[in-house]
Amino acid sequence: MDNDRAPQGETDGRTWVRTATAVGAGLAAAALLCVVLYKIRFVFVPFAAGFVVAYVFDPLLDRLETRGWTRHRAVWTVTSLILLALVLLLVLLVPRVVGEVSDAWANWETYAARANEFYDHSRTWLVDRLEQYEDRLPSPDAASYVDEQLARLQESSAKFGALGLKWLGQKTLQAGGLVFLVLLGTLIAFHFMLIIDPMREAVKRLFLSPEQSQEVDETVERVNRMLGAYVRGMAAVSILVAIATWLVLGILGWVFGTEYALVIGLLAGATYAVPWVGQAASAGTAFFFGLVTADHHALLAAVVCLLVVIAINQVADNTVMPKIVGESVGLHPLLVLFAVMAGFQLFGLVGMIIAVPLAASLRIAVRRWIPLLPDDEGKPTGLPRIDGGRLVEALRGAVSRFAGPPSSGGSQLPPL
Repeated sequence: MDNDRAPQGETDGRTWVRTATAVGAGLAAAALLCVVLYKIRFVFVPFAAGFVVAYVFDPLLDRLETRGWTRHRAVWTVTSLILLALVLLLVLLVPRVVGEVSDAWANWETYAARANEFYDHSRTWLVDRLEQYEDRLPSPDAASYVDEQLARLQESSAKFGALGLKWLGQKTLQAGGLVFLVLLGTLIAFHFMLIIDPMREAVKRLFLSPEQSQEVDETVERVNRMLGAYVRGMAAVSILVAIATWLVLGILGWVFGTEYALVIGLLAGATYAVPWVGQAASAGTAFFFGLVTADHHALLAAVVCLLVVIAINQVADNTVMPKIVGESVGLHPLLVLFAVMAGFQLFGLVGMIIAVPLAASLRIAVRRWIPLLPDDEGKPTGLPRIDGGRLVEALRGAVSRFAGPPSSGGSQLPPL
């Protein structure tokens, strides 16, 4: 009996060693792969941008194919239009942007002096108003309290304003590298547009069985429709916001003598995709340059510029965006705020941009697999009633479908 047990123990020991070796080798390979991916992380940026462009234009390509166009002809046509638009932007827009940024950087000391003058007037006004509440202030002297608070604001504004203009000027003047990246991204987008449909089918065949594929097709299609509409709508509205801000601030420039309407418009369009933060950045920039560049009534010009940018963003959010996107993402404002803050905490600025569409995608998946929310797309008339039995049955059905048919020796889930 002991002789029979020894070989079995040795076999178990060798099996354990082989398993541990395999696990260790797998962990080492995974760690090496992570290091390699980290080293080449910047290589993924143009590929990600190219894939997003292909994803945005894929519905247009499919529509052209339904009209009898070949895929290659449709892709070549769309790519040619993209290149034509880029060339027009490069010829008509870039020189003016470079000129405005360079001028703002060259005159930054003058603008800082005007901001300091406004600071002195604001300080005097605040001290006069706060002297009657001196006993309630954290500092015993109203003047020192105001100086402390305004000095912090002035220091941070001057620091980030100068650094922002310097960074923007350096990036703008590096036109050669920018043109190369744009051309590279367009080339990558061209190839992604050719293979995006076969690639999608290959991924489905790789990870899903035919039964599972049918099960998730509806949810994936809804997510694709929502994401496509959101990305295309966001791009269109961002362009409209940039143009509207540029035109209105240009008109205010004729009235008050303010400058840099084009740069502020581009900033408003580029940051529109970031909820709240983008609007605050563009509105604050408009207020600052309205204050320091106006020929007369500087404070009035700054306030008007601020209100104009806020109004354009509000009109875009509440009127233009729902009409262009069509089906709203359907997220409550509190959930949007939570998603944006969580995205920033996890991935920084990129996380803030992708937070809303990602949260909307999760909402669609939750409504499909855990049916606790009402089926209609409108606002619920009351609080949803959570049926515990329905929830358990839905989870049991999902586990059964994705686990596949049970083996002959396996046990099935017990009926409820």
